Amino acid sequence: VFHGGSGSTEQEIADAVSFGVIKMNIDTDTQYAFTRPVAGHMFSNYDGVLKVDGEMGNKKTYDPRVWGASAEAGMAARLVEAAQQLGSVGKTF
Repeated sequence: VFHGGSGSTEQEIADAVSFGVIKMNIDTDTQYAFTRPVAGHMFSNYDGVLKVDGEMGNKKTYDPRVWGASAEAGMAARLVEAAQQLGSVGKTF
């Protein structure tokens, strides 16, 4: 198990795999991959997600199904990247 794999370089991961590592902990990376699209959405749609002086925001921008989908896609992309880096794509135990 590669503890603390978040932020590791591709070379460090390749070296770990060559030493027999088959599991890598990347919790920090997945948290960031999930959160970054949410932050980007909120900053890009600031006026729509915020109620100002009693006004209503734009439901299409603050609906969690909208920004949640981009967060899930961001995390999924990071997991695909990790599977590729570990050479586990298409393999089963």
